[in-house]
Amino acid sequence: MKKILSIILLGAGLTVAAQPKKAPKMAPILAPGYYVGSKNDTIRGEVQTNPESETDFYKSFNFKPAKGGKVVTIDPKKAKAYGFEGRHFILIPYDGGNVYVERLAEGRLNFFEYKFDGKVDGYDHVEMAYFIQDTRAEGEDVKLKEIGKISNKFYKKDLRPYMKDQLMLWTDLDKFTFNKQTVTNAIIEFNKFYAPTAN
Repeated sequence: MKKILSIILLGAGLTVAAQPKKAPKMAPILAPGYYVGSKNDTIRGEVQTNPESETDFYKSFNFKPAKGGKVVTIDPKKAKAYGFEGRHFILIPYDGGNVYVERLAEGRLNFFEYKFDGKVDGYDHVEMAYFIQDTRAEGEDVKLKEIGKISNKFYKKDLRPYMKDQLMLWTDLDKFTFNKQTVTNAIIEFNKFYAPTAN
């Protein structure tokens, strides 16, 4: 009888141990933020700052309204922009759908980054795409007012039409190596030439 009972307990223990375990989920960390709804209404509350993947910020975000309630997922159908902790994202059409891009520089030239899941040599990898917009483009350059993608490989050639009014900044960029921070800094410097001045 003791052998049968031992076998049953051992079998039950093995069955429990063999159950698939769910990966632990981190509790959401929230920070004050906002989103702009489809009717241009700004909703204040808190945005989750620790999604499962860093690329999640570019697809949707988790939001807790200031008036109370639980954390809910907001997707591109509900919000065209959102932000938290000095980071701002806007919705753009890209690759057959709508995605959020993060604004890295703002002014005459707006510069944006989009992160997405990809593969390098068969391994999962986070890839980046970059976009730019000239908010004051006019005349024959009016098409530069639309948000356009720039190549990571031939980025300098792509940036020239946007920075042609301050070519010394464009000339200082490395011809072969794209560096996000260097490009962002050059665009911020470019924008200083066109910043409104107080009288």
